[in-house]
Amino acid sequence: MDTFEVEYVNALDCINAAQLNDGGGVASLSKCQVDTPETIVQFVWGQILARRLVVHTVADFGCGDGRFANFGTYDQYDGFEIDPARISGFISGANKRIHTGCAFELASPSHYDVCIGNPPYIKHHDLSSEWLVRIEQRLESMIDYVGDGRSNAYIYFLWLSLASVRNDGLVALVIPFEWISRPASASLRAFIRRMGWAVDVYFLQGSIFDRVLTTACVAIVDKSIQDGRWQTHSVSPTGEIAAMAHPTMTENAVLEYEKAEGTLRAIRGLSPGGQEVFVLTEEERIRFRLVAGRDVVPAITTFRYLDKLGVGFSEAEFRAQFVNKGRRCWLINTDGKISAALTTYLEQVPLELRGNSTCSSRGIWWKYSMPKVAKILYASGFAGSAPKMIINDIGAIHVGGVHGIHCSSRRVARILLDRLKGYDFASRVVAQAKGFKKIEVNQMNSVLNKIVAL
Repeated sequence: MDTFEVEYVNALDCINAAQLNDGGGVASLSKCQVDTPETIVQFVWGQILARRLVVHTVADFGCGDGRFANFGTYDQYDGFEIDPARISGFISGANKRIHTGCAFELASPSHYDVCIGNPPYIKHHDLSSEWLVRIEQRLESMIDYVGDGRSNAYIYFLWLSLASVRNDGLVALVIPFEWISRPASASLRAFIRRMGWAVDVYFLQGSIFDRVLTTACVAIVDKSIQDGRWQTHSVSPTGEIAAMAHPTMTENAVLEYEKAEGTLRAIRGLSPGGQEVFVLTEEERIRFRLVAGRDVVPAITTFRYLDKLGVGFSEAEFRAQFVNKGRRCWLINTDGKISAALTTYLEQVPLELRGNSTCSSRGIWWKYSMPKVAKILYASGFAGSAPKMIINDIGAIHVGGVHGIHCSSRRVARILLDRLKGYDFASRVVAQAKGFKKIEVNQMNSVLNKIVAL
């Protein structure tokens, strides 16, 4: 991950699998909630009231302190919050109340005129498998739900909101702007398009939340209009609204998603199920007497510490930048029969760190297929015109936000890097955070297919 990506993840990955795996729900969802500024709350209500002269019933899933109830005009507001501590200052009234508990269990399908709010953000690999099974079954009972498998929590809340409003209802949520282009929300977008509902997405310029760098938007889905239109707008810090030609905020459309057409292909970084368990520091490797090359292999999880672009990465540089500085750089090697030392290490891993959906989905919680070594490694997240890239001379495994490109030889890799460095990725990718963009694997494959045929 690049510097911007590290900050982005630190801001948003504010909950871990141990907190999520509580059996009865997602008791710490509130730890990923960020209070919505009043100006944004008022903006959301303004968009709702511009579309609805009368609002009878309102639902707010993951409502936090219930601040959306303080504005707007409605007959009845129902907030849903799983953490009682978050609602301690809320003053209920004849027409507003907050229900304590899991929104997915308490919601009623096709019940409300409007769903409003700012749902919690949790990355998909931090969601417990038990919770995912429960809420996906619940969504399937409410709507023609189609899962993407890698959705972050707010996507499930958007599905819930769509299921909970009436056939002519309105959904207005503050969510990350990335939802309009990321693969993890592709099924949701396809469903909305299939239903023909009108969509307006308002990109919020500037820093909206104090401790979150992700770019935010107000997403409005109007079931009462079925002309299939999608419109994207930009909202200045002072509230001026302007049409956007493309979500990239440039004259270029979003880079296409394509599968690789040949042996030249980009590959996603390995998601082993928690880097704190599966990617060790040198000190941890030595403490558990794990042997490099047998028990662990070199791994690159971030490009934050690498300033060079498009050059080879040597053993000396790996040791200087990662091993000797105590950074996570040794990936657990699960190929073949594991040693007694590695068995001892795996047995001491706390049970709560094995409860995420990735580990729980495997027959043996720690057993995954080791990926092939890629000739080129690149940071999927980047600032500037293109991601950082290196030729993988040390044979490191790409993990997490570091992706790989497979090609036939180092010579081809060298030619490929020269061509990729001249490509303007930034103008074709949707921003995830201020100064930070991310290219998906099949977006990179579309570049490889079209402009880098060797």
